[in-house]
Amino acid sequence: MHIRIMKYKFPSETKANLFISLIKAQMYDEYKDKSECLSVEFIKTGEGQLLSIARYNTKKDFDDTNKWSGPIFKKNVQELDGVVESIPGDLISSYFKN
Repeated sequence: MHIRIMKYKFPSETKANLFISLIKAQMYDEYKDKSECLSVEFIKTGEGQLLSIARYNTKKDFDDTNKWSGPIFKKNVQELDGVVESIPGDLISSYFKN
């Protein structure tokens, strides 16, 4: 499994909330229709700070999705005066309780 973690920092809580609203309005349906992404979760980590975790079966699935989604995310972040850091990697261990 391939994971992409994104760290977002915006100058205010309002701009972080606007970013989440944009992503919900623009991207969720696109991910369902065009992507092999298994899941995406957004986490509020502080004032104006977010973390997202996206899961893919393979790095190829991630690369294919990132070709079209990366520029959209980058544009939305920049327009809201934010910064983003991408941290991709392969899952090596996990625990789930049923």
